[in-house]
Parts: sequence; structure tokens; C-alpha cells
Amino acid sequence: MTIAHTYHRVSAPSPHPYGQKGESVIVMESCPITALGMRNILAQSCGFADGVQLVSNLSEIPGLMHHRPAKLLIMELCGEEESVLDGLRLIALCLEHWPSTSMIICTALDDPRVLQLLTASGIKGLVLKQEPAVALTQCVQQVISGRRSYSHKVRQLLSNQSSGGKALTARELDVLSYLFSGKSVTTAALMMHRDVRTVSTHKRNAMHKLGFQSDGELYLQGKWMAKTGPVFAR
Repeated sequence: MTIAHTYHRVSAPSPHPYGQKGESVIVMESCPITALGMRNILAQSCGFADGVQLVSNLSEIPGLMHHRPAKLLIMELCGEEESVLDGLRLIALCLEHWPSTSMIICTALDDPRVLQLLTASGIKGLVLKQEPAVALTQCVQQVISGRRSYSHKVRQLLSNQSSGGKALTARELDVLSYLFSGKSVTTAALMMHRDVRTVSTHKRNAMHKLGFQSDGELYLQGKWMAKTGPVFAR
């Protein structure tokens, strides 16, 4: 059974060395059934019987983190009316403001370009929803033990990617958002109060990190990252 289809009634969990009483976990997943399944995995296999908060949108996470930083944040890259670019921004925000929180991305997205960006971003774990439920269990256990964990399928998808990738910067994400919304580089520069040459450099760097060789590739193959809604069925 895959992570995306895991849902069963939780029996009383036995004591477990990974989760500790009083530690909080945030799970961001827009599908209620998948979210409940993930909470069950955390309770039964990872020892997090209490303190698991389920949210359905990225926008809910900063407020919760300001109130009480979580030990572990497990999230999809976007919720309803949110985009993958929004998810990449939130990852950067959390890593900057709450570096002690371990982040795991559990996603249906299997685009190697974006998976490489994620591994370069500083997250601790990466697993695909299409994988067996045990993949999430193993990822959580390894991350809580202080190790990075990329699932078997993720490693397979990344095997043909060049090593040494870099994460997109906040400015590069802003530039992509403007461009994908139909703005020109000149208009983006005006709206960002930046020189056109600076914005062009951000665009070029973003294209390089994503592996796009031309504007045509960027718009045809990358524009889905700014879409809201069911972006994984592109």
C-alpha cells in the first residue's frame, strides 16, 4: 500500500525510541485521507502518538511555527490554490527562521529537476507518495536519528541528474513567479525595483539550476510550477 492510500484505524501504539512525549509534528497535506494515513504512520511506527497537527495549506505553517516550532515538519509542496513555487519559498523561510526543525518533503511530484532542487535546499528527508508506506516510516526514523534520508525511488530518479545542484534563491523564485504570470523581464524589474540586468541574471541562474537551455524550455516545461490546483497531473 502506498503512502497516498494509507489509512487504517490506529491501535494503541507501543513505546518507541523515536518520538518523545511533548514533541510536536506538523503534517501539511491537502488530501484528508492521506493526511490521516500519515498521522497513523507517525503514531504506529515512529512513536508520535500525540502532538501531530494536520494542516491542509502552506499558509497555515508559519503561524504554527511562530507559536511553537515543531520538531518535525512533513509537507507536500503545495495545497489548494498554492503552487510549487510557494512551497519552495516556504522551505527557504523555515530553514532560515527555524533551523532546528527537521523538514521532510512527502510529495507526489517526481520531476527530477525539482527533486534535485529539494535535495540542494537543505531539507532532511524526501519521499514520494507513490512509494510503500514503509518508505515514510524509514525516512522519519532516519531523520529523527540525525541523518538525511532520500527514498529509494528518489535516488533512482536523481541517478541521471548532475551532482552539485543548488537551490533557487528567494529572488530567483520571485522572478520566475513574475515571468510565469506573463510579465516580461523589464516589467518584473520595475515591480521588484531592480535593474533589468539583475533580473536577467536571476532568470538565467534559475534556468541553469532547473536545467533549461532556452526560454522556450523554461515556459513550456517549467510554467506548471507556478500553477495552482492539481499541478501534478500536468
